[in-house]
Amino acid sequence: MPVPAPKTQLPPAYKKLPGRGTNFLERITLYLASDHLLYVASSGFSESYRRFYYRDIHSVSVHKTASGLLFNVLSGTLLLLCLVGALSTGGAAGWIGWGIPAALCVALLLINILRGPTCVCDIHTAVQSRRLYSVNRLPRAARILAVLRPLLLAAQGQIDPDEFRQRIDAARQSAFANAAPPVIGHSFR
Repeated sequence: MPVPAPKTQLPPAYKKLPGRGTNFLERITLYLASDHLLYVASSGFSESYRRFYYRDIHSVSVHKTASGLLFNVLSGTLLLLCLVGALSTGGAAGWIGWGIPAALCVALLLINILRGPTCVCDIHTAVQSRRLYSVNRLPRAARILAVLRPLLLAAQGQIDPDEFRQRIDAARQSAFANAAPPVIGHSFR
């Protein structure tokens, strides 16, 4: 009787999501698999991995930040200072000497504007929340959410808006029912 060959499990096929970010210590990238999102943090010669299974993800939150606007203000201020320096120096030497930093400021300003507004993206499960540093621009966040949304709905199903409201109301009522009574007339001396 022949011995059956051992079953080998193939590793999941990963698709890299756009973007790469850093938290000053690690370089962060995201990969999609059929049943989870892989968070890869690389620092020097080591990598750490976290899997976020689609069925376990409670929410993905995206918040617009002002850091892109602040960078634009800083670049614009530096550009203005370069132009004032070129005008005050006068002559071709002043324009050439101040023109290079001014061109760099214009390039940085245009690149930041073209990349779009900045944002902060977090992923939340029942046991942890993790900042997705590679999702730091709103257009990129919209593209990634457009890819994630159908995968999350396929894993978790979609809830009817009326049922969602009923669950929230029931959770509020149970939270108030279990709350401790207020302390009235007690002074802390």
